[in-house]
Amino acid sequence: MRGAVGRSTRSLVVAAAVLGASTVGLLVPGPASASTRSATVVAAPAADKAPPVTVVIDALRPLIPKAGDDLRISGRVVSTASVPVSDVSVQLRRSSAPVGSRKQVLQVAGAPLDPAGGDPDDVPLPSTRTVVASRLDPGSSQPFSLQVGVDQLGLPGPGTYVIAVEAIGREQGVDEFDTRQGVLRTFLPWYRGGSEDITPVDLTWLWPLADWPARAPDGVLIGDRTPQELSAGGRLDTLLQVGRRNEDTVSWLADPSLLQTADAMTDGYQVQSGGAVVLGDHEGAAREWLDGIRDVAADSAVGVLPYADVDASALTRADLSNDVVRAVTQAAPIARAALGHAVADGLYWAPFGRVDRATLDVLGSAGVDTVVLSADAVPPADGQAAAEGDPVASLPTSVGTIRGVLRDPGLSAIVSTPTRTASDVVVARQLFLAQTAVLAQTLPSDAMRSVVVGPDDVRWTITASLLNPLLRATRTAPWLSAQSLSNVTEQPAGGTARKRGGYGQKARDAELDAAYLDRVARISRELDVFTSVVDDPTGIGEPFSQALLRAESSGWRTEPATADRLLTTISRQLDALTGQVRVLSEGTVTLSGDAGRVPVTIVNDLDRSVTVGVTLIGRPSLRLDAAPLEGIEIDAGKMASVDIDASVVGSDPLAVDVQLLAADGQPFGEPAKIVVSSTAYARAAAWVVAASFVAIAVFVVVGIVRRIRGTRKPRPTGSMPS
Repeated sequence: MRGAVGRSTRSLVVAAAVLGASTVGLLVPGPASASTRSATVVAAPAADKAPPVTVVIDALRPLIPKAGDDLRISGRVVSTASVPVSDVSVQLRRSSAPVGSRKQVLQVAGAPLDPAGGDPDDVPLPSTRTVVASRLDPGSSQPFSLQVGVDQLGLPGPGTYVIAVEAIGREQGVDEFDTRQGVLRTFLPWYRGGSEDITPVDLTWLWPLADWPARAPDGVLIGDRTPQELSAGGRLDTLLQVGRRNEDTVSWLADPSLLQTADAMTDGYQVQSGGAVVLGDHEGAAREWLDGIRDVAADSAVGVLPYADVDASALTRADLSNDVVRAVTQAAPIARAALGHAVADGLYWAPFGRVDRATLDVLGSAGVDTVVLSADAVPPADGQAAAEGDPVASLPTSVGTIRGVLRDPGLSAIVSTPTRTASDVVVARQLFLAQTAVLAQTLPSDAMRSVVVGPDDVRWTITASLLNPLLRATRTAPWLSAQSLSNVTEQPAGGTARKRGGYGQKARDAELDAAYLDRVARISRELDVFTSVVDDPTGIGEPFSQALLRAESSGWRTEPATADRLLTTISRQLDALTGQVRVLSEGTVTLSGDAGRVPVTIVNDLDRSVTVGVTLIGRPSLRLDAAPLEGIEIDAGKMASVDIDASVVGSDPLAVDVQLLAADGQPFGEPAKIVVSSTAYARAAAWVVAASFVAIAVFVVVGIVRRIRGTRKPRPTGSMPS
């Protein structure tokens, strides 16, 4: 299909154009006249027609051109036409004037082949025209290479210019004359006199290190994603290596749970995979990675995020705000233990740049003083001009004001978008350089001139071939100056009046869902009950509480299946631990009357003592009366036997739960099942039978006596014996 080849090359540019452009059409530095077009280009395809040829730029050098340098551009022309294109050549074009705004940059990046209103690349450079192929068949490609002295471009002055590679030729059966068949536009910032031509803008690079914290309480990893990412060439390894090559340019931010996991892996680790637990084999990679970030921490300030990058907004909404507080307050101690160096805490990175007011209140109460947001989340107040160079905002909360550090959304989108090909990298790189150069050119000299760049998600994947030159340009480009995050946070909020942007239903829908957090809350309550039973819970409850924080990570927003596996594993391991304190009693207990004592044996297989209570619960409960026993102390590895006074109503056997209790009366663990019966009603029945026999016997005897008496003849009244 025409236009299919090369779409990936242009996708980033088009996305950026859609992101930043508010109008349709093209704003160009100046209108193009008929005389400025190449004489050989006398016609063009319709603007809505896919270009017959896709131009791909694979390399553009130098990164920051200086006077006397040669501009070298290489790439390919790819036929997307359905018929051959003949006499294919390429040539360079440029704009007649610098681009005047970031909006124009984005509009140029997304412009069609021949936009209405004139070309942004309105000055052809015929001396650069180079023949590529006499015939370009459908689907085929041919390389090209162009070279021209920067001084020969004829740039009229400092600024950011549009540079284009134009493909010229004739579509068989369509064009009679040479026609523009394709074009790729990019940008060339040009400052002959270096910093003398422009005042630099301060650029802060936020460099977060975080992963999906899939580690169970016993240290077993749920899958091998983290080990793979820590290994050579993995995502986390690439972040570390690129960051270390540009250590003076980036501001490091790390998730303490990642540092903790890497530290634990250095002594060997296990992985849960396919229902089995196997030994991991990347402990060496974890050690090298951790040593690398330790070296960074020895020389640079490393900031830490809340533990596991918990989803603070979701937790606040689910009445789990105490977990947010724990994640914030535990962050620094855990990170220091893993790194062996001091760290900076009190910072929260809002997922995808937005946070609601209730969450800000919780964060403020936890000690957070800085929140990283997208500038879109706190736009200028109505009637206020955009303040692109003002990255600090005051965020009111119920406990005071929190500092908002505002990421530039356009620049952050460029570094957050995955790039695949060399052409994607070149296009993205030049777009970034152009936007920053135009920003430096247009910001008032007496205003704040500071920009913050960072990814939308702290678990970002970078393209080293893109980030390395951009970081290098931050140090070498005359319009940029590297600035640390600490310098930004020390600045007072600028003079820009801002309003709170709505959190939005989309942001709310992205949070960890309520059903999942209900499961987390239930397991958390079970953990609280367990730790209240153990006399010294040190070291036994903490692995579970930290694992639950890891289960609350914002990373699980996009990985619900792994989150479910992690939470299920936590629950099973807690059940297994709780089951080490249990009732051994079973079978049937027969009371010698309607009341008696029920013997209960409790075993403690833990390595520390516990204090429990125990009660009997009849099924139904109305048939059983039993007072619970409290304060039963059982040493580590021991058992205890107790008797519970109970009475039973009714003659039928009664099902009874023997339930352990915590100090506050909460049920603890699974109950044992026994049956309680009573002999009292059997005795009563025997007495009834015996009494019945006695009554019958008396009745029979009385009857006999009466019968005997009835057989005797009575003497006549008044008669005398003869």
